[in-house]
Amino acid sequence: MKRFLLVFVLLLSSCSSSATNQSAPIDSLAPCSSIKTTGAAADGLMLECLDGEGELAVQAIEGPAVISVWASWCTNCEAQRPNFIRLHNEAGDKLQVIGIDVEEQKKRDGYEHALKRGMNFPQLYDPDGRTSNYFGPGVPITQFIDKNGVIAFQKIGPIFTYEEIQQLVSEYLEIKI
Repeated sequence: MKRFLLVFVLLLSSCSSSATNQSAPIDSLAPCSSIKTTGAAADGLMLECLDGEGELAVQAIEGPAVISVWASWCTNCEAQRPNFIRLHNEAGDKLQVIGIDVEEQKKRDGYEHALKRGMNFPQLYDPDGRTSNYFGPGVPITQFIDKNGVIAFQKIGPIFTYEEIQQLVSEYLEIKI
């Protein structure tokens, strides 16, 4: 009986700890109008807002910023997603966190995915992969834009730990989170 009780407690505690790593669903995405921009033209690289409220030039995003290129069908994107949500929540006004959903079959798929996953930072939408000329092919890709608007670093592949994203922000954007 004691052994059964111990196993039961261990199972319960493992379920509760994984649940805390999941983000709660949200009712709406942060509006793209909240993204700070330089006002610069973008040579035609305009993306729609995932929430349907306008469009934005990718190269006009003001730094410091962390841009996460993702897709709902990408398992590595899913694995790193809590780190970006946490970064957005903890960074406050120190830097912008922005997502770009790429190559979804339907815009609605990406929108609903972002809501269900609690992606409470602004999201752009690239339906046809045109940003691959700017970011490179594949997902996930993370770009770190410094305070001067220069790409300080680009990470191809997942960022699995929050400590890693903190270290990259510190190293390339000189911001402690």
